[in-house]
Amino acid sequence: MAVITASEGRITLKADFHPELAIQARRYRGRFLGKEIGWSFLPEHEQAIRQLCQTLYGVDGTPDAWHDCCTVQVEVDEQDVRAPLWRQFNADIYLGGRHVVGVFGPRQAVRTGRGIKFLRGQPHCATRIGAYHMEVPTGSVLEIRKYPRAALAFLGRCLDGHGLWRTTQDYTSKQES
Repeated sequence: MAVITASEGRITLKADFHPELAIQARRYRGRFLGKEIGWSFLPEHEQAIRQLCQTLYGVDGTPDAWHDCCTVQVEVDEQDVRAPLWRQFNADIYLGGRHVVGVFGPRQAVRTGRGIKFLRGQPHCATRIGAYHMEVPTGSVLEIRKYPRAALAFLGRCLDGHGLWRTTQDYTSKQES
């Protein structure tokens, strides 16, 4: 989720964690005000922040994007050996702005992201002396729940050379009520 609101001479961005968000937000003098509020920016950076949301999450930060959601099934088919999406060293795996799988805590236990369910195959994590190698094997199928329909083209670009996707179920704001 990434939603931009304007009030009191500032704009705020409330967004799910993404490893690039803090780095990019600081380029626009963004200040993190806590999990409940999110990031705060000067109004003149609104267009840049909307573009940042497009780059990281596939939506422009309008709340309307989150009212029309669907469930997406992704079949992993890693073909890009130069820049693999499904194999990471000391980093969690993100797809289309969503956290898919990562490690948690000092014991480096594997955990899936919120709204992610593996239907076939499972992620693997190999640890060695404080480092880990995370992989989702080719042929795995995962489900991403409540993915914004407005970001489906973005998801398709993210999966180019890495897998296939299809929608399976619709969610609207009425169903969430």
